[in-house]
Amino acid sequence: MIRRIVIMGTAAAAVALASCGGGGSSSSTATPTPTPTPTPTPTPTYTAFPLTAATQFNTLDATTNYTGDPTAGAVTLGLPTTETIGARVSLAATADLTNGTFVIDEGSEESRFTGTNVTATAAPTVTEFVYRMVSTATGAQAGNFSQLEVLNNITAANLETSDSLLSKLSVLSYANWWRGDSTTGQKRLTYAIFGYQTFTYDMPTTGTATYNARIVGRAIGVANNATTINRVGGTATVTVNFATGLVSTTLNLTTVPTSGAETPYLALSAQGALPIQGNQFTGSFASGSPATGTIAGSFYGSQGVNIGIVFGALGTINGADTRIVGELVGLKQ
Repeated sequence: MIRRIVIMGTAAAAVALASCGGGGSSSSTATPTPTPTPTPTPTPTYTAFPLTAATQFNTLDATTNYTGDPTAGAVTLGLPTTETIGARVSLAATADLTNGTFVIDEGSEESRFTGTNVTATAAPTVTEFVYRMVSTATGAQAGNFSQLEVLNNITAANLETSDSLLSKLSVLSYANWWRGDSTTGQKRLTYAIFGYQTFTYDMPTTGTATYNARIVGRAIGVANNATTINRVGGTATVTVNFATGLVSTTLNLTTVPTSGAETPYLALSAQGALPIQGNQFTGSFASGSPATGTIAGSFYGSQGVNIGIVFGALGTINGADTRIVGELVGLKQ
């Protein structure tokens, strides 16, 4: 029995050798493992403003609210919030102010503006074109309104703003929606940035960049049983370290009167954290700032050529309990 097993094992070994190419004078050659072909990084292509047709966008936004009649005393202030790009606030933008319809939507609330609602039309000397309407429907309450202010860089060629910085923002814009239910009812402010986000694979991951930016917003302040509502403007500088993800922002806010020169109002600083190869970030105002609050931002266009940041702030400013919402839009230097 033992010998039979040995004989069978020897035969099996011979068969195995034969299957490898024969006797001792032959040798086998291993098949090389093929080197995988790397998938090429796609070349990004970005659409740019002005629009050529109505287009829908989700937005980066900051919101707040207040309730009451500002002309009659102190209103009740809500809290400001900010959020990164999502579908909660969206809009369908149009480049045709005469025949187009501009739709903005937040949750279950919507306003639809047409050419008959235009109060400031697009022109090179106009920074924002403006829609405003008051409902005359049955049951509408006195004092209801809906107003939309849109950066004038999405309209047809030769009508866009000629502002030295804003005219260079080719891949982002903003639309600011202010509306109220009635004279004494709630009013809501939504400051929204929209455009063509930088693809994540096109985001820089090394080096630093500086952005020069313009600020747009509103401040609602309550003091001594009185309410003030002011437009705010100003300039900002944003520095981004793409290797560490640190986003640092310095904002120099001004109040913007209906006519005349802007007046210095408030200086704020904020920091945010950008994930590796991310195209959005969040952050907050730095400790020691005269107001607290949050920011949310995103990059737009090739290699993040444009930046947009929304902000919401609250605090006691110049003796008034104050809420501020706004945005800054900037260009890489």
